[in-house]
Amino acid sequence: MGITGVILAGGRSRRMGADKALLMLEGKPLITYSAARLSSVTEHVVIACGEEERRAYRMLHLPLIPDIYPGLGPLAGLHAALQGSHTEWVAVLACDLPFASEGLFLHMLEIAYGGGDIQAVVPVTSEGRVQPLLALYNRSVLPILEKFLSRRQLRVMEFLDVLDVHYVRESDYEEGPRTHTVSLMNMNTPEDYAAALKLAPLYPDDSSVQ
Repeated sequence: MGITGVILAGGRSRRMGADKALLMLEGKPLITYSAARLSSVTEHVVIACGEEERRAYRMLHLPLIPDIYPGLGPLAGLHAALQGSHTEWVAVLACDLPFASEGLFLHMLEIAYGGGDIQAVVPVTSEGRVQPLLALYNRSVLPILEKFLSRRQLRVMEFLDVLDVHYVRESDYEEGPRTHTVSLMNMNTPEDYAAALKLAPLYPDDSSVQ
């Protein structure tokens, strides 16, 4: 039973006004944080992105998987990753989640490897907000995902509603050096980016690819 790490990247964010993957944090592009975190839990890490971003991400020297359904958002990236992976599970991490915790990923992997009919392992914030772009997905979701994309049903939460999902909460695991809330902090706006810039010095090793 193996796992592939998938960085979901690419595209100009309307609210941020730029490609979030290339925003600088502590002197390094955000996407390097995603690469470092995923490489700490698996040797197989790829980047799911559109054709237009491929050149910008080559500095990581990771395989680049183009979207089969270009322009259709995160579900298209997940679909490309599952299609291009030969492992039973994929661990996805959006490039705008720079503080994702290794401990959280390891806990989710324990759940995934525990057997049963679970199709996804997804964390939830203390306020009840689901974070589906820092999660594990089983290959069994691929036919369902293809139906969603072919019908242009692109809402990630609607996709989760039809899966057998194990939701991970703050009280479910040892947090380690950072809190569950910090691990799930993502960046959608310039204000979020400013907050991340203040927080980043507390986690100086997060962008070091192992």
